[in-house]
Amino acid sequence: MNTNAFIAFASDQIQSGKMSTRAHIALAVLVIAVLVGIVFLVRRQHLKTKYAMLWLSIGVLLAVFAAVPGLLDWAGTQLGVYYQPILLVLLGLGLLLLIVIHFSYELTRSEERTRTLAEEIALLQDRIAQLESPTSNDDRS
Repeated sequence: MNTNAFIAFASDQIQSGKMSTRAHIALAVLVIAVLVGIVFLVRRQHLKTKYAMLWLSIGVLLAVFAAVPGLLDWAGTQLGVYYQPILLVLLGLGLLLLIVIHFSYELTRSEERTRTLAEEIALLQDRIAQLESPTSNDDRS
């Protein structure tokens, strides 16, 4: 395909505001690859199930958009988006924002648990030191 034909094709796609068949096929291949990758990571126990469910649900959502070519165009029209394929990018950004918020929540919980465990270990170490010290036992009597 020469440059002028490519520019004409891209211009038609932008003016029509619809995703091409190639874009839908590329999206379908990408979704299948991601879903297979997630299953592979779970089977190897490199990804916890709760995170796998999050990513699998996102993959299923993308699979619906890839399987029904007119759905993304229809949704974009209903939402007043001039260039419907950008709706996929906006959905992706929204999902990434939700994932970042979720991971921030998990990180905060993990930091709180770590602090609590460190405090408990310090108290236990102090208690062990008190029990092992022979002079402290004599002083208590």
